[in-house]
Parts: sequence; C-alpha cells; structure tokens
Amino acid sequence: MIIIRAIAFLLHFTIIPVALGRLITYKQTDNKDSAIATYIIGLFGSFAIFYVLCSLLEWHQYWNTFTEPFTGCFTVLCIAYSVVIAILLIVWMVKDKTAIKASIGNIKKWLSEKLNQIKANKFLGIYMIAFAAILIVQLYFAFAYEINEWSYDDYDYVVNSQDTITTDTIAYANFINGDMPYTATKRAVSSWPTYIAYLARLSSFEVTTVCHTILPVILLLVAYLAYYYISTFLFSDIENRFIFLTLLAVAYMFGNYSHYSTTFRMFGAIWQGKAVLSAIAIPFFMMYLFDAYGKGYTKGRVIPIALISLGACSLTSMAVIMVTASVVSIWLIMCIYYRKISGIRYLIASLVGPLFLIIFYKLMSMLISDMHSVENQYFKRGRDINWWYKWFG
Repeated sequence: MIIIRAIAFLLHFTIIPVALGRLITYKQTDNKDSAIATYIIGLFGSFAIFYVLCSLLEWHQYWNTFTEPFTGCFTVLCIAYSVVIAILLIVWMVKDKTAIKASIGNIKKWLSEKLNQIKANKFLGIYMIAFAAILIVQLYFAFAYEINEWSYDDYDYVVNSQDTITTDTIAYANFINGDMPYTATKRAVSSWPTYIAYLARLSSFEVTTVCHTILPVILLLVAYLAYYYISTFLFSDIENRFIFLTLLAVAYMFGNYSHYSTTFRMFGAIWQGKAVLSAIAIPFFMMYLFDAYGKGYTKGRVIPIALISLGACSLTSMAVIMVTASVVSIWLIMCIYYRKISGIRYLIASLVGPLFLIIFYKLMSMLISDMHSVENQYFKRGRDINWWYKWFG
C-alpha cells in the first residue's frame, strides 16, 4: 500500500502534468509549445485546478462557521480534486491515444539523436557531465540536509499543513496554539500549504518528510527544467545551454548569502510557496510570455497563460505583486519593442491569477470580518437561514 501511495504521489509530478499540459495546449496548431513548456504548463495547471476547488470549499467552510468549528472540507477537497484529475486523465488518454502510443518510439528516437550529438561533439558530453555532477550534489544536499534549514516560515508551512490534516479543515487553525476558527486572510488565499497537506495525506508520508525531503528534490529538478527552457531562447547551440546551466548551478551553490535570496531558496527552502514562485514560476512565466508576444496572438496560448498565472498565484499572497509586476513589465517592454500597443488579450489572460487572488482576498476578509463581529456587515448570514443547516442539521 505504501508503494502504491508513493507512486500516486509521484504521478502528480510526472504523468499528471504531462496529461494536463497536453490537454491545455491541445488547441495549439502552429508554434506548438516544447515538451518542457507543456510539462510546466500542466504542473501549474494542476495547481490552478486545486486552487479553484480549494477556494470554493474554503468559502463554504467559513460561510457555515457560526459557534463551533465546521470540519470535513479538506476530505471533500481531496476527493473532489482526485476525481477531477482522474476524469482529465481519462479524457487525455482518449484524445491523445495516438501520441501516447508513439511516445516510446519518439523517446528512443530523441535519445538516439542526443547520443549522436554527444558522439559528434565530445565537449558537449563534458559539459553535460559537469552539470550533472553539480546537480547531483545539489540534489544530495536538498535530500539530506534540507531539514537543517528551518525558519519561522518553515514552522508556519509545516504546522499549517499538519493542522489541515489533523483537523480536516482548510486554513482554519491557529498554527501557534491550534485555536479554531482562526485565519489570517493572507493565509486563507494561498492553497499551497493545503496542497502539501493533500500530498501528505495521499502518500501517507509525514508533512515534514514531504516538505524537507521529497519536494526539495522534485522542485529542484523542475527548476532546472525551467532554466533549460529559458536557455533554449538565449542560446541556439546546445553546448552553450549546458555551460549556462553549469554556471547558473555554481552561482546558486556559492551565492547562499541571504535567507531571502533566490540562491538560498534554490539550495535550501525551495519547497516553500514564495520560493516556488520566485525560483520556478516567475522565470518560466516571463520567458513564456516573451515567446508568446514574439510569435503573435493565437487562441491556443490564452488558456495556458491564464492557468500559469492562476497556478502561480496559488502559491502565496505575495504573488499578487510579483506576478502583476512581471507580466505588466513584459507587456510594456514588448509594446516599446514593437512601438505600438499590442497583446492586450495576452495581458488580460496573464492577469487572471492576480485578479482572482485580489477578489478572493477581499471576499475572505469581508467574511472573516463578519465572523468576528456581532452584526453581519457584509453578508446576510445566520444559522437559522443557512441552507446547509436546514438540509443537514
């Protein structure tokens, strides 16, 4: 059973992102996204789906809270998300069955081409080995020594996720003394700690094991996938791409000068929401937008951009500033480059995440304010008129 649960955990970072990425980019006919872009789009698409479901059930939980804690929403969230993902996997297998059947042959062909490139260019092999060696060192430290990098944020994340499982609620318990209901609005609008709790419950691993042992390794690999994607736009020669990755890895290893720098997040606490945002989501999203603006408007890019934006904003409330600043800056740069205002539809799609976060933040702050006051200032709530208690008692 443990092996089955562990496989289910890994599926959320392997097959599921691939399947969702293929579905999200299914309408792309010209200028299709690369395999790496499709994978990362699928990964953040899964975060976006979880975020929407989590927001709906969290709202339901707080709306139905009056005198005693309202529990059970986390279990419903786990079931609902699993069902949605299962349905999407089935849809992908039906729609993409031709590509799935051809995938093994395509992988063999791709590996053969890369081996031929290495045989033809010995330096490429040397650069790849150098980068692989540095990456292995980073992965080892991420796996073996991540637990030594504790901070206030660590306790916040770990305890919040553990409380989610223990109390069967969503962003509901005070992570210091365990009181319920208690929630700071900025924590209520982020689904990342709840997603960690979902992974822990799915796999039966301890929350600390998920945070400090498993996720750092997986997310480090995803981060370097994103950086390789960026290198494909910077360098046409594959040699230069691996030189870039090697120098970048060395810079991260020896740039660990501040707890709040990206270098520390890459080598230490990459599993935290703000770290995933700064080390993976923002760099990838910025380059993806540059590519999208450069190739002109196509309908097939709108949904991927919107879902990346929403998935990135699920990580932390700080995303409302970081994502907005990034996407608006890129839009302005491209308008200056083309000397005209263009790409409005891409800009709107890229702001879906921040807009959702702002609206949800405002609604939750109003609802929490009503919960803490005697009179309902914003919403007409009451146990006697609540549909849930009328139906279920």
